[in-house]
Amino acid sequence: MPPSNVGSRRFWWGLALVCVAAAGLRFGYVAVAKPNQELLGDQIYYSAQARTIAEGNWFDDPYNPGRPAADHPPLTSLMMAPAAAVAPGSVMAQRYLMAAYGVAVVALIGLLARKVAGDRVGLVAALLAAFYPGLWVSDALVMSETITAGTLAVAMLTSYWFAEKPSGRRAALMGLATGLAVLARAELVLLIPLVIVPLAWWARRAGDRATPKARVALGAVAIAGALLVQAPWVIYNLTRFDQPVLFSTNDGLTWIGANCPETYYGGGVGFWSLNCGLAGMESVPPDADQSVRSAHLRSLGTTYLREHLGRLPTVVAARLGRGLGVWQPDQMVYLNRGEGREGKVSWAATFAYWALAPLAVVGAILLHRRRTMIWPLVALVVISVLVTAAFYGIARFRLPAELSIVVFAAVSITGAGERVGRWLRARDARRSPPVPEPAT
Repeated sequence: MPPSNVGSRRFWWGLALVCVAAAGLRFGYVAVAKPNQELLGDQIYYSAQARTIAEGNWFDDPYNPGRPAADHPPLTSLMMAPAAAVAPGSVMAQRYLMAAYGVAVVALIGLLARKVAGDRVGLVAALLAAFYPGLWVSDALVMSETITAGTLAVAMLTSYWFAEKPSGRRAALMGLATGLAVLARAELVLLIPLVIVPLAWWARRAGDRATPKARVALGAVAIAGALLVQAPWVIYNLTRFDQPVLFSTNDGLTWIGANCPETYYGGGVGFWSLNCGLAGMESVPPDADQSVRSAHLRSLGTTYLREHLGRLPTVVAARLGRGLGVWQPDQMVYLNRGEGREGKVSWAATFAYWALAPLAVVGAILLHRRRTMIWPLVALVVISVLVTAAFYGIARFRLPAELSIVVFAAVSITGAGERVGRWLRARDARRSPPVPEPAT
């Protein structure tokens, strides 16, 4: 059951101690493992864009001054800009700031789990989040995963808050939080049809289902809130590129890299190929802006997909196998090194994921039997599966699902602990000698 005493002192002290431990792990990992590690993969863009913003050149191409850039949605670079402003040229400053954000994510996950299932589950979930390698490994990288996890946790918190007592104000907050998550990762726009719309449709007031008109109004308010947050970035992009751009110009490169010979056949099936993207860019005019290049690559990828539809079921199966960590995990560990994740840490994350996933299934079943709403958290798993199936299989696309896995696993672990406690108390009661009656 959700907590009845919002100001539970024991919970807050416990959460504070967990956050201290989480900070020690994350800052220690950055200090020990990252001082000499160069930026790899998407970190190159995020770090450079943060410096560009700190210099006052908002979302210019870091490597082509004066030209617009939207390689990724804006939130991660914006969140890194303070470190770039305080310590120009220091990648370590950006890593430490990301680690600090990671500690906040631990607290948010604890609060989310507490909202779902009570104080004990909240503390266990925070403890899992603090030490789960699938989360803290990203907190040392200048990438979007940490910011995405934080915004997702906030979106889930507001979703449960809305479902608890639907109102226009709570619908607006749910929408605003959802829109913020989309600015961290564009695919999280799926939160609108998968979370906002169902919760508005299921809305209940005073124990009864709201009228159809009220449900539509609540959904409209929430969607308007999400669009309001996204609008400045979308409008900004629509005014500065030659082709329409909404959230990112990276979709074309992503699409062709996922739909080409190297990822449909051979050892790379189900993954992504930079070589395919580079080959496609050879036919793009050198003076074309990012939007034109993206549109061209997107067209090439779509053409290849249409010409190889018969291969698509095998490719999608391989993507899901990779993304869910059940096919060629050793290859995924190797590929993760290309983004700055050490092999041993990637293996630790894989083993921890394998251990928590079955517990999460049990936890979700327990909550369902208690008639606790689980759909928003299940929707995060659905988003991970859909994105992986549509694009390519990589461990970091599993992030939304891992947020839910931590919460559900905490429910399972807490339930098991409570059952063991009851069994021990019952055993002790059976072993205790009967208390003699006083003599009369």
